[in-house]
Amino acid sequence: MNILAMYEAQQWHCPARVLTHLDDISLALDAQGIALLHLELPATENTAELLTQSAALITSQGNSAPGFVLPQQRKGEPGYAQAPSQLDADDVQVSNGQWLLLYNGQARLCFAANAGDSALVLACAPGDLVWLPQDMHWAIAPAAGSCCRWLLLTDSETALNVRPAQRSNLSELQLLDI
Repeated sequence: MNILAMYEAQQWHCPARVLTHLDDISLALDAQGIALLHLELPATENTAELLTQSAALITSQGNSAPGFVLPQQRKGEPGYAQAPSQLDADDVQVSNGQWLLLYNGQARLCFAANAGDSALVLACAPGDLVWLPQDMHWAIAPAAGSCCRWLLLTDSETALNVRPAQRSNLSELQLLDI
C-alpha cells in the first residue's frame, strides 16, 4: 500500500497532508511530474527480466523504453535500532530523468523539485516503478530491517550517472515512519 506525505512551505517537521488513496497519490505525484506505476514482479530477480517487464509497462503508458539499467541496493537500520528521522545529505541525488523500480524491500522515496520549498515522501513496496523527472532531487530511505534493491532504468547511458545534490531541503525533512 502506498502512502504519500506532502511537506509544504518549508515546514519540514510535519507534513501538510498525508494521502492514502492511490488516485489521490497519483494526482499529487503527476502535479510534480512524477509517475507511479506498479509492476507485477516475476519470481526471479534477474535484471534482464525485470528490465524487459518494466520496459513493456513503460511503453504501454506511451513512454520510450529504457535500454540501460543500473542495479543498486541499500540496507536499512536493523529492526531493533531506532530508524533515522532524517536523510543523510550525502544520500540525496539529482535525477537525470530515469525510472526507479523497487524490486525488493520496503522504502520511502523522498522528492523535491530542485531546492524548492515543498517535498514529498512516498512509501514504496516491491513492484513500484517511479519516474524521476530531470533535475528532481530524490533519496531512498530503506525501512528498518529491510534490504532494498532497486533498478535505475533509462534510455540513455549517461542518465545513469549519479549526481549528488549540492544543497537540498530533503536532508532537513522529519521522516514519518510510513
